[in-house]
Amino acid sequence: MTKLPDEPEHKKNKPGFFHSVRNSFFTGVIVALPIAVTVWVIVKFVGFADTAVKPLIPAQLNPDTYLPFPIPGVGIVVSIVALWVLGVLTANLVGSRLLKFGENLLARVPLVRTIYGTLKQIVSAIAHQKDQAFKEVCLLEYPRKGLYAIGFITSDLKGAPSKHLTDGYVCVFVPTTPNPTSGFLLFVKRTDMTILDMTPEEGAKMIISGGMVTSNEDLVELDKL
Repeated sequence: MTKLPDEPEHKKNKPGFFHSVRNSFFTGVIVALPIAVTVWVIVKFVGFADTAVKPLIPAQLNPDTYLPFPIPGVGIVVSIVALWVLGVLTANLVGSRLLKFGENLLARVPLVRTIYGTLKQIVSAIAHQKDQAFKEVCLLEYPRKGLYAIGFITSDLKGAPSKHLTDGYVCVFVPTTPNPTSGFLLFVKRTDMTILDMTPEEGAKMIISGGMVTSNEDLVELDKL
């Protein structure tokens, strides 16, 4: 009996129809998900701004009064103009005195005074140290021995905590995944960490993606899918 020749190896390993459909589907998800999330965030932000600002606009100046349909983004435009006007007024003598008067009023309300003072200090620190903030990405052993986390060095340790610790400590912000806006503030000695050769942007991408994206090269590979 004649023995049939073996089937070529490339035919045995050739993916089937459903395998190709599955791969194409997941490739589509990878491409569409960032776009969909970005659009969703923009729509939500615009809607929030319109909901918060439009009721404050006089009816004579509100375009919704004259048009049969709402115009999205009016709240953002009005907010930008209002902030610009506030900046112009604060830059002159009269505006600065009015701002000081308003701050003095807020300082008389106990709870409001605490919230406003804290927020003002944070914003002022970011504004004056924006060139130095989040410039270094570090690797530190956290939350226990044998486990490691990525952190961002924000500044040298100052204030009351620095009086109880030796020199060489820095403030490190360790964000959570996938939401980097929350996290933990740690006081770590520089000798107990490793400075990574990566930018803060690359570190943020790695945290948000759960480790799937570690550099710009990874984004290029995703774009090729």
